[in-house]
Amino acid sequence: MPQSMMAHREDSKKETKHDWWAELCDASAVHGMPYLARRDLHWVERLFWLLMVLASAYYAISSCYSQWERFRNNPIVYEYEYLFALRNFTFIGLTFCTNYESEEQVAKLIKNTWSVDATQDPVKAAYYKDFLYVLNRLRYNNMETLKPFENDSTLNDLAYVDMLLQLQEKVLPPPKPVLMAPIITEAGLCQTTSQLTRYGNPYGQIQSLNVTPLRQCGFFNECQFMHKPFNSIQTHVYLFLHDVNELMLPLDRRTVFFDAKSKSSYVLKLLVSSISADREVRNLPLAYRKCRYNDENNLQYFSPYHPSLCRLECRINWAQSLCHCKPFFYAAAPQVPICNVTGMLCLAESNWLAKPCHCFALCRETTYSIIEEYEQSGGDQNYVGEQFERTIIIKLELPKMGMKRRVVFSTDQLIMSFGGAIGLFLGASFMTIYGLIYLLIHFLVVQCKCRKKVFQT
Repeated sequence: MPQSMMAHREDSKKETKHDWWAELCDASAVHGMPYLARRDLHWVERLFWLLMVLASAYYAISSCYSQWERFRNNPIVYEYEYLFALRNFTFIGLTFCTNYESEEQVAKLIKNTWSVDATQDPVKAAYYKDFLYVLNRLRYNNMETLKPFENDSTLNDLAYVDMLLQLQEKVLPPPKPVLMAPIITEAGLCQTTSQLTRYGNPYGQIQSLNVTPLRQCGFFNECQFMHKPFNSIQTHVYLFLHDVNELMLPLDRRTVFFDAKSKSSYVLKLLVSSISADREVRNLPLAYRKCRYNDENNLQYFSPYHPSLCRLECRINWAQSLCHCKPFFYAAAPQVPICNVTGMLCLAESNWLAKPCHCFALCRETTYSIIEEYEQSGGDQNYVGEQFERTIIIKLELPKMGMKRRVVFSTDQLIMSFGGAIGLFLGASFMTIYGLIYLLIHFLVVQCKCRKKVFQT
């Protein structure tokens, strides 16, 4: 055998005899590890130190895991902060809805849509009148009311929103002065001061309509709004109060509903509740802080992010997956087909509202609650005097204290708690971990070189 080959084998044997376990124990800063590699100790002593190291590692890992759970579940606390005369708030958003339809508009719409004259065919005219009555009161949660019209093909492929615009033509807001804009919502055709009218535009385009500009309300400003809804037409009014930068959502915790009578004026006093956030809240992962900022948008059809838009998109997607269409009161997602009568009944039978929409609240949000209500009646059904002009006045009571999201356990605190637990139980640090990683890489490199030399020989 050549001498060079024998020399290579002897070198490889020397390298394989290297005591990596002893080097690991000596290089590690973990308390007790050097005793595991000492040959002069009795095996009982080394076993004792092994158990101590394992027990310390267990408690260190357990402590790190509990800190991780705390970081995931409770990184934020809510605290009160003083607000009096320190902040301004945007004025509340208003949405007025009604079920009004005039006999004249109903007869005109029936004739233009189905070419039916009430004087010539009163049975058909009454049938279509019932359909228009149901359509004008259709909501996201009562689509089963279309059941009597299920098998009528003449009711399919109709422009339902245009029909609502014609039915409520007399109560639509005038072009001047611009106070409110028509909007299609989950509660039907309404009027609103919301700044997101582009996502409820009933005219078939995703563009904003003219509404009252944003108003700032402060402790030294007038926080009041007066409106005479529907041009003094005596019709039932459903009033929704919400953030002016949100779309109205019925039955939502951020929307205050008020049922106004047909012949009453009201003065409503609302209390503003504010939730703000520290600057450090944004640094937390979204899943842990459980709230979003407006610029953290994850929606397909809407931007920027708002909880109301998130819920609308959720319902659009869910309706499309169940019945391959969307209800007519969703103006967004124009590429999704609009449901006909059969499609809306499909949604009602599929219980499409059962699926929860996981939409985070805004990290900075404002909510409202009615604290006082004053009513002045025009006589209601027994009133026989002159036309009563209804007025609704909204007054805001600004808060002296507010809630604030504050970080009590941030990412850097999590890292420090990991280091404290590892240092307390094991006497190690992150540098120890880096050293062990270096030793592992060195071990792999040496082993690869040895295998390469043996292979070449």
